[in-house]
Amino acid sequence: MTPSVPYRLDQRLGSCQIGSVWSALDEEHGRLAVAVLDPGIAAEPRWRNAFAATTSALGHAESGGQRFVAADFAATTPWVAYPEGELSLATRTFSALGMDYRPAEEEGTDDPPVPHVRETGPTVPAPPATGSTTGQPIETGPGSVPGETPPAARPTLVIAAVVLLVLVGSGILFAVTRAGGDDPGPSPRAGAGPSSAAVPTSAPLNPGLEPPAPGNWPAQWPRFAAADRVRTLTGLDGLAFPVKVPLGWQCTPAGRAEGYTRHQCGAPTDDGPPIGGELIVRDCPVPCTGSRQVAMRTAEEAWGLRWTRGGPSAVYAERSGLLIDGTPRYVLVVVAYWRGGEGDVDRQLVLRMTAPLDGANQLRRVVNYLRDALVF
Repeated sequence: MTPSVPYRLDQRLGSCQIGSVWSALDEEHGRLAVAVLDPGIAAEPRWRNAFAATTSALGHAESGGQRFVAADFAATTPWVAYPEGELSLATRTFSALGMDYRPAEEEGTDDPPVPHVRETGPTVPAPPATGSTTGQPIETGPGSVPGETPPAARPTLVIAAVVLLVLVGSGILFAVTRAGGDDPGPSPRAGAGPSSAAVPTSAPLNPGLEPPAPGNWPAQWPRFAAADRVRTLTGLDGLAFPVKVPLGWQCTPAGRAEGYTRHQCGAPTDDGPPIGGELIVRDCPVPCTGSRQVAMRTAEEAWGLRWTRGGPSAVYAERSGLLIDGTPRYVLVVVAYWRGGEGDVDRQLVLRMTAPLDGANQLRRVVNYLRDALVF
């Protein structure tokens, strides 16, 4: 079925679990590449917001400004149109959301892997691409045409596998369950809750800009030294590791759910806003693939700063002098992944903090301690 957009679409170039990319012709702009979010997916506001935020982030990451020629994120079928030469941006709109985008000529080949965790979110229609998301074929009812996107809602629709798209704020995760609910997913780790992650329910206003700039972990960031006055906090609610902070800092619980813990860490200052911010730990469902890590990171608030690669499993963004409520501050956000046990990478750390301009090294010492303790 051809999506409803204000262009003459003439060929589907590819698709993924939540949308498709089409070629189009426009009298004003010429040949276009149009990324379209399926209307059934767009019925979930968090997917709609994530689609819009990712489009904006990609455009700014590439050029410092808008690259698409037109878009309508409020339409029943949200869409964004790029010049034909920017096809890669249209496809990356979906890959940045963690989707397995495939060109049209590859559709119907080996089934794309789908992350598999417990059901924690709203049910949405099955993916439109041909093939299977769970190793079993998706039946679209009598008269369905292979390779054709099924209607968002068909009363006689028979679904053998349902994809539950869990967009819980700062992470876009996925849950898959077979019809009848008899496949709850892999068993959680011993001592851990179910493999789900609770995060804010709205898309970020200023996500970090993708893709991360090449780089390494900053060698100039200081570490705690023997002469530093520090305190080591143990037994923090939901955290299986101690947290070392400057003397005078506290960490207080600020949120807890299955697979998710948030603390507010920091200290007051003499003449201005406090120093510190959020320390968040959440599950990254195994396999915690690169695309899943990108999807989770894409939805993090990061003051609109460009991410820098800090190693194979970490990115960071910092700026000194960013105006916050009229006051120049040093800001730092880190997103990293590590192994919570002996197996695969399965944890995400988010640290998002601000400080007076002369307090940057306090935040850097805390992050370096966490990096050494958690090995990311």
